[in-house]
Amino acid sequence: MKITIPSTGQTYELKTDLQLKPRQEVIVEVDQIIEPAIVLCDKVCPGKKEVESLVQGNIRIIRAFTPEDEAFRTELKQRALKYLTDAQEKSLRHGLEIKIIRAELSLDEKKLTFYFTAEGRVDFRSLVADMVGSFHKIIRLQQIGPRDEAKIYGGFGKCGRELCCASFLNNLESVTLEMANLQEMAGTKTNKITGCCGKLMCCLSYEADAYQKVKAKMPRIGSKFQSTQGEGKVVGHNILENKVILETADGKKIEVLI
Repeated sequence: MKITIPSTGQTYELKTDLQLKPRQEVIVEVDQIIEPAIVLCDKVCPGKKEVESLVQGNIRIIRAFTPEDEAFRTELKQRALKYLTDAQEKSLRHGLEIKIIRAELSLDEKKLTFYFTAEGRVDFRSLVADMVGSFHKIIRLQQIGPRDEAKIYGGFGKCGRELCCASFLNNLESVTLEMANLQEMAGTKTNKITGCCGKLMCCLSYEADAYQKVKAKMPRIGSKFQSTQGEGKVVGHNILENKVILETADGKKIEVLI
């Protein structure tokens, strides 16, 4: 079984007798710290990206997450808020140009994780030492990018639904321009295919594999294609309807089923 710990981003492989499902939350003890984790897969993970940081460490699953655990986590979120202002003030005193946007306590309250954004790499060793002395906890500072920031703040996408990253996506895998190209959206105005984080929308990846399979069976752009309506040059695809757009010798454009 493979699980990931959101507060560290690390993925672990371990054995358990518990019957758990992918995306299910569990409580684990790792390096004597108790915190939530997410099951990636019960046997073999389907993709390599999910297990790039795979480690085998001193970890055990205590139990599956319960409603009581969720209520306690909500309480901990409120307790963690009191550290935010002090942490930001400390970062300014240390001359660090960072924006601390979230504080998170482990379930045993031994570890305090701060998530922050910054333009580049930051040397925060002196800040961590200051925080340890003031907060009397294990301190972890985690720099995050725009997509993770959107996940934390939440909101609604262009579709009118809650942001995918904030509602159900546990692993924010990269979304590439190639995925937009597959769906012939690369020529679309940038603001039409980017999310509120300023990055390509996560949903561009959802059907990319299906588009790839269909497109692989279609004649290439620029090639000649003989259809029931005559021969023409392929100038476009209509993947949803499994059609190609042909330009005939007399300059007309027609859509034909393949």
